[in-house]
Formats: sequence, C-alpha cells, structure tokens
Amino acid sequence: MKRTTAFVLTITAGSRSLGFRSEAGHEWPALTLVEVLAGYSKQAHRKMDRLSTAARALQRLKSGEIRPRASQSERHSRRYRIADRFSSDELVAIGQRYQAGEQSTDLAKEHGIAKSTLLRLLAERGIQTRQRGLTPAKEREILRLRKQGFIIRDIAQRVGCSYDTARKFLLTASNA
Repeated sequence: MKRTTAFVLTITAGSRSLGFRSEAGHEWPALTLVEVLAGYSKQAHRKMDRLSTAARALQRLKSGEIRPRASQSERHSRRYRIADRFSSDELVAIGQRYQAGEQSTDLAKEHGIAKSTLLRLLAERGIQTRQRGLTPAKEREILRLRKQGFIIRDIAQRVGCSYDTARKFLLTASNA
C-alpha cells in the first residue's frame, strides 16, 4: 500500500516567506519540495519558476521595493475625464489651432490623445469640425483627372487626399 502525505503551501509575510507543511507538522522550503517532485512530474520546472517568482515577489514586498496593488475602490477614485487633463485655456488654444487649419491627427498626437477624443472635445466646445473624406468638388476633380489619364498617386497629390482615399473612390465610382 502506498502512503500519501498531504502538503499545505504556506505563504506568510513573517519570518518564513514561502514553504510547505505536511499533516505531521514537518516543514520544508518550497523549492526543496518542488525539486523532489521533479522526479514525478514532467512540468516541475514550471512549478519551480512559479514558486521562485512568488518568493521573489514576497521578498520585494517585504523590503518595501514594491507596494501592494490598490484596491478596486482606490483605482476607481483615480479615474478622471479626458477634459480634466487640459485647462480651459489649453482647450481654447487647441480649438483655435484646429480652426486655423491644423490637422486633427497632428494635434491629437501632440497632446497624447486619440483623434476621435480630440474631435469629441472640439464638438463639446461647439467647434464645427471639418468634413471628413471627399467633398463633391474633390470627387468631380478626381474623375476629371482620371479621364485625362493621371495616375492615382498624382491625382491624390493634386486633390489633397491620400492615395487610398482616391483609389477607393475610383473603385466605387467605376462599379456604380
């Protein structure tokens, strides 16, 4: 008859940081026990890695090198609106620069926010955003230049749009 012993993993912040205790009360360091289990398991190296990672984390926690994670209620209290990142003067300056003709993508990159967020901030302040995509005048110009034999790259450059925008428009216009 085989004799089995149950082990309990003990992780404390006291004098012993990581170890195992048997039902009989014998204690072993965690890595020693995992090394014994290595002969019985094909994945002992993974267990050893996890335990040594946990041991290192506990040591860093004990030494004060790292802090415990904030509780969920503390994390929620740190949330803030994107509009709170900017003062009203900064938002006015961003709006003026946009209205002066600067591209929204450039302004968004400069301030470390998404383009959609910038456009939403502008809309919240009542600033009319420029039309996206091609205007009817640009569409007519693309068709006219294509009939004259221009390549898409040159058409896009003359019209002031991206290569893909001109190409996609010409594809949909030829299918219509």
